[in-house]
Amino acid sequence: MMSNGKFWIDEEEKELVLSDSTGESRFIIEDDLVIDGVKYLIIVDARAGENADATVVKIINEGEEEIIIPVEEKEEFEKVQAAYLEDME
Repeated sequence: MMSNGKFWIDEEEKELVLSDSTGESRFIIEDDLVIDGVKYLIIVDARAGENADATVVKIINEGEEEIIIPVEEKEEFEKVQAAYLEDME
């Protein structure tokens, strides 16, 4: 989903923008968290409407480049979810 292409954060819109050969995708950033030195974003597809599922991604450095990858491991996902819920309180 997010391997080759660029991304940036549109601070004004609070959106993550992914850009690749097929065009641009925008995701609303629900929250951003740093856990154990890793930056996570909780994002929702901007086109998906009210009841869209949130996705958790992390931003990691690969050499000079920042890349963004989905969090697929259940334990990691739950750790981020717990931190997010704490933020909400």
